[in-house]
Amino acid sequence: MTYIPLSLLLSLSFLLYTLQKKNVSFNIRTLVGLAGGVGLGILAHVCSNNPMPLKSSMVLQLADLMGSVYLHLLQMIVIPLIFTSMIDAIMKMGDTCGTFLRRLLAGSVSMLLGLTAVSAAIGLTVGQWFNLGAGLQLPEAAMSPKHQYDGIGAAIKDMLPSNPFASMADGNTVAIVIFALLLGIAGFYAYQKNKEEVLPFKQFIHAFFLVIKQLATMVISLTPYGVLAMITTMTATHGLETFYGLLSYVAAMYVAMAILLALHFSVLLFFKVNPIEYFKKAFVALLVAFSSRSSFATLTVSEETLKERLGLRQSVASFVPSIGATLGMNACAGIFPAILVVMAMTIQHQEITWQIVLMVMFVNAIASLGVSGIPGTAFVAAGVAFTLLGLPFSVILLVQAVDPIIDMGRTAMNVNGALTTAVVLDKKLQ
Repeated sequence: MTYIPLSLLLSLSFLLYTLQKKNVSFNIRTLVGLAGGVGLGILAHVCSNNPMPLKSSMVLQLADLMGSVYLHLLQMIVIPLIFTSMIDAIMKMGDTCGTFLRRLLAGSVSMLLGLTAVSAAIGLTVGQWFNLGAGLQLPEAAMSPKHQYDGIGAAIKDMLPSNPFASMADGNTVAIVIFALLLGIAGFYAYQKNKEEVLPFKQFIHAFFLVIKQLATMVISLTPYGVLAMITTMTATHGLETFYGLLSYVAAMYVAMAILLALHFSVLLFFKVNPIEYFKKAFVALLVAFSSRSSFATLTVSEETLKERLGLRQSVASFVPSIGATLGMNACAGIFPAILVVMAMTIQHQEITWQIVLMVMFVNAIASLGVSGIPGTAFVAAGVAFTLLGLPFSVILLVQAVDPIIDMGRTAMNVNGALTTAVVLDKKLQ
C-alpha cells in the first residue's frame, strides 16, 4: 500500500505535464498542484503506520527532491535577474529628456518608492496582527538559511559590496542590489556624456536582461510541480495545519491591501481629490488589472482612464503608468515580501524588532527598482528581503500554491498606486 502514494505522485506530475502541453492556464495548473499535494499528503500520512516510515517513505523522498530542485532554481535566478533588471531600468531613464519630464520622472520614482516602503510597513503590521506562521513548521532542510541576521549594524555592512563578485558567490542579494544601483547610476551619467561609446554596454545589459528574463519564465513555469512537491511533504508531515495557515495568509494579504487602498484614498484626499469620484472613474482600469493580473496589459486602459476620465495631461497620463509598471509596485514589492517575512520569522521563533521593520521598508523599496514587469516579480522582491534576514526560501514556495488568488488583488493595488501617483503629480507639477 505504501507504493500507492508514490504512483499517485508520478501520475500527478504527468498530469501537470499534460495540462501544460495542452496550454491549460498556469493558474489552473498551480491549483491542481495544490489540491493534488493536499490529497496526496493526507494519503501518505494514512498509509504510514508511524512517524519513522513516514519520514523514510519513497514518496516523501521524491517529493522532497522535487521541492529542493525547484527551490534551488528559484534562488539561482534572483541575483542575475536583480542585477540586470536594475541596471537596465536605470539606464533607460537616460532617454528621458526635457525639464518637465525629468521633474515628472523624479516625482514618480520618489512617490512610488515611498508608497512601497509604507506598504511594507502595512504588511509587517497586518502579518503580526494575524500571527502568521504560528503553528506552522517547515522541513528541517529548509530551516537552515545560508545567512543569519546579526543585527542592523552587521546588515548595513553586508549591504555594502566591498567585493561584488564575492557577494554574488555568497548569495548576498542586498549587496548586489546596491552595486547594481550604483552601476546603473554610473551608466546613466556615462551614457549622457558619451552616448556612442556607452551604447554597446547599454545594449549588452538590455540583451542580457532579456535572456535572464526568459530563464526566469522557464523556472516560474515549473511552479505547479514545486507546489505539488512541497505541499505533499508538508501535509504528510504536519497534517492540514499548513492548509489552514495558507487560508490565514490569504485573509491577511487582502486585509493589508484594503488598508493600502485606504492609504491611496487618504493621499488623494490630502491633495484635494475626491476619492469616491476618483474610484468611480478608475474602476474600469482596476477591474482590468484584477482580471488580467498584468500591469503591462492594463497600460492602455490606465492611460485612457487618466486622460479621458480624470482629465490629466497627456504627458502625465502616458508617462507615470509606464514608470509604475517597472518599479515601486506597492503590493508586489511592498506588502507581499513584508508579510512573508513575518510568516518566516514567526515559524523560526524570531522577534521582529523596529530595526527589522526599517530594514525591510528600505530594502523592499530599493529592490522594487527594475524588478517589476518580469516573471515572478513578487517572489524576486521577497527573495531580496529573505536573503538579507537569512530566512528560508521554502516559505516563498509554500505560498505560491494560493498565489493566483492573491495576485489579482496585488495587481489591482499596483495599478492603483500608479494611478494615484499620476493624479497627485498632475496637480503638483502645474
